[in-house]
Amino acid sequence: MVEVEHVSYAVHSARILHDVSVRFRPRKLNVLLGPNGAGKSTLLKIATGLLTPTAGSVRYMLPEGARSLDTFPVDTLARTRAVLSQHVEVAFPLAVEDVVLMGRYPHYGSTPTARDLEIVAAALDVVGMTAFRGRAYPTLSGGEQQKVQLARVLAQIWNEGESARGQKCLFLDEPTSNLDVHYQLHLLEIARGLRDVDCTVIAVLHDLNVALQHGDAFFLLDGGRVVLETEDATTIPRDLLERVFRVRADRAVDSETGESFWRFRL
Repeated sequence: MVEVEHVSYAVHSARILHDVSVRFRPRKLNVLLGPNGAGKSTLLKIATGLLTPTAGSVRYMLPEGARSLDTFPVDTLARTRAVLSQHVEVAFPLAVEDVVLMGRYPHYGSTPTARDLEIVAAALDVVGMTAFRGRAYPTLSGGEQQKVQLARVLAQIWNEGESARGQKCLFLDEPTSNLDVHYQLHLLEIARGLRDVDCTVIAVLHDLNVALQHGDAFFLLDGGRVVLETEDATTIPRDLLERVFRVRADRAVDSETGESFWRFRL
């Protein structure tokens, strides 16, 4: 579990987060929702240790007990959590498998072991990119590159035996925003599958219906504050959605599946 306690964050006089406290559910897909500027990505970066909060603290709940994020050595933190951002630039024409191997750097010294290479191959298989392992990364489409980056972060936190159970977190910062529908759904299905290997996933997502369809727990932010926390997407009040996103919202039902979804209009 990842716990954020009374976290605030400010840049000069601009306060971006205001006394935020959340407990992300272990072995679940936790989704941060909210309009642009709500503080979602800032909260995620603080939870990963990429930003230091102005006030408050972050703790990771490990099998041996709670541990403050600021006490983690860099290499230990890199083996505990991984972050997939919206854009990851690779300047050189590296082969796909070499890009994924970057995720194993915290685990080996000067030379990767046979086990590291096995994990790279397994991560590529999970995301369906095995056939591309020898391709130059820059020649891939945007969706294919994002899948390779997902394989990289999977390799970074790959569980190694019973002692590693319950210690892995994957953070996704708007990972689907530039992907077509097929790639969006594939990436999120992979993220959901990580629950079965004791991985906690925390994601910032913009498409509300996609997020509500795939998530297990939802944290709605507005103006740097958490205004709703729920594990039941159907309990999110319409008037709250309309106020936070400044739209009109209506519930609709898919005639084929019977599933409900939101329609938005100005």
